[in-house]
Amino acid sequence: MSGYDYAVVIFYLGFMFAMGPIYKSFSKNSSDFFRGGGGMLWWVVGSSAFMTNFSAWSFTGGAAKAYETGTFFLVLFLCNFLSNVFCYFFTAARFRQMRVITAIEAVHKRFGGVTEQVYTWLTLPTRGLTGGIMLYVIAVFMSGVFEVDMNYVIIILGIVVTLMTLLGGSWAATAGDFVQMLMVVVITVVMAILTIYHPAIGGVGGLIDKIPARHLNWTLFDRPGIIVFFVITLMINQLTLANSIMTGAARYVFVKDGKDAKKAVLVPVFGFLLLSGIWMIPAIGAAIIFPNLETMFPQLNNPNEAAYVAIATEMLPDGLVGLLVCGIFAASMTTMNSTLNILSGTYVRNFHIKIINKEASEKSQVFIGRLVILIFGMIWILIGLYFQSMKEVELFDLILMMAASISLPSMLPLTFSIFIKRTPVWTGWSTTVIGFAMSILLRILFTIDKGNDFVWLRGLWSSGEPLTKREIGDLNIAITTAVLFTVCAGWFLFSMLFYKKSKKEYVDRVEEFFTEMDTPINRAVEHEPDYESDSRQYGVLGNLCAVYGAFIMILVLVPNVFSDRMLFVYSGGFMFVVGVILKKIARRIANKNAIQN
Repeated sequence: MSGYDYAVVIFYLGFMFAMGPIYKSFSKNSSDFFRGGGGMLWWVVGSSAFMTNFSAWSFTGGAAKAYETGTFFLVLFLCNFLSNVFCYFFTAARFRQMRVITAIEAVHKRFGGVTEQVYTWLTLPTRGLTGGIMLYVIAVFMSGVFEVDMNYVIIILGIVVTLMTLLGGSWAATAGDFVQMLMVVVITVVMAILTIYHPAIGGVGGLIDKIPARHLNWTLFDRPGIIVFFVITLMINQLTLANSIMTGAARYVFVKDGKDAKKAVLVPVFGFLLLSGIWMIPAIGAAIIFPNLETMFPQLNNPNEAAYVAIATEMLPDGLVGLLVCGIFAASMTTMNSTLNILSGTYVRNFHIKIINKEASEKSQVFIGRLVILIFGMIWILIGLYFQSMKEVELFDLILMMAASISLPSMLPLTFSIFIKRTPVWTGWSTTVIGFAMSILLRILFTIDKGNDFVWLRGLWSSGEPLTKREIGDLNIAITTAVLFTVCAGWFLFSMLFYKKSKKEYVDRVEEFFTEMDTPINRAVEHEPDYESDSRQYGVLGNLCAVYGAFIMILVLVPNVFSDRMLFVYSGGFMFVVGVILKKIARRIANKNAIQN
């Protein structure tokens, strides 16, 4: 990267850090700090929900998959799209109407205190580990591609994420996602356009003519039966995770009511529909322009992960490469900010005020919440630094797989439980325990030792021909998902036989939970006047977008050719115009409120 690119990255980190102080005054109590007081604008929350589906993996591991398989990678986006469509029609409004501050409070309403504590202490360590792993993954990529010291990336990015969330709470974490979403959209669209018109591509027609055969004919890398099995299980997985209390309620408790929750879902719905194909173009173009990334990035364990960066360094002028790095950071920071906020809210609302100090004041809860964010931020940095010093990659892979294997067992009962009422009080935690035990067993069975290509599976998919490494990987994921879903769903449904033995207190609580979940929110009664801060929200976001857009446009002064300079005008101008529009809406709302008052 050039000095201009580093300047862009430094500005971005400082800009994101400023989110904390800017949004600090928005939090007056625990509800404000942990969920924006349930008064955030729907499109802001929707942008955050969309961005949490991105991470550094989208531009690294995801780009590698698109580089290798082309249009097959759209299957993941299609599954995310359909799972959000399901959420729009069946769960989004119900999540908001649970009337909780944290998702695990909804777990308490549904299953009681024991299950609440099980999920609380399941969330804290697993998500605590996830943050450190994310920092490590970003650092590995940055050091391998841009030769940046891994320790610096881990420490600096960890500090920025921690302090931003510590000061601004859910407001900074969620509102910041909107600005970062615009950044990701800008860099994605610019790179897609430049890729299409690269001389080695030659326009849309050239892209279609030169696209590798495997990108359109999926059977060249997977047998048809494996593809179908993989797609079905992936759909099951994404549908379950997107519509679980733990994930759904965690996203949509921020908005004002059920109607706004449904509107918020439309952002990821149309985001996946419109942006997925555009995002994939640079990775496919890299397969045409750079068919052998191994020679360009021999220092990476999987050189194909540098597909996006390879195409960026080929086409982007000085300054815009830095913006791509910011996009990679942004894709991860959105997830990390949200995770820190969830960890903080979970500890305070579901353990501290339940077990340690039941009389904790609102001010005390916010203070403890900030302290928890600081502690977990430090833990993330230490975990990232620890992995950086490790040489045993196998252990790291094992931890990643274990973290993934626990998601479906923990989320499935919390998806089924908002549709199925007649289950005993122990259904939630017992389903998770059974599923987690099965996931450990599967990890033992699917450990790939030397020479083990799962001979016992060959007869299911072919006439005994050896499975390729890619087929083994896809089958690993598909079979794990299918078995865990079958076992967990079977246990959940089996537990219904014991519902009649449930205590009346539990039965009444479940009835109340379902009644409340299906009752629309009366905003005139259930919202305090201070939560109607639309004008302020529009105004602050407008200023942030305008400032960031202006900074990008200033980069037109960087000594590049005229056409490259115009890229800064287009990119920065888009964000600046969005900022101006938001500020105009803010003034209009403020004037309307002044007339009414």
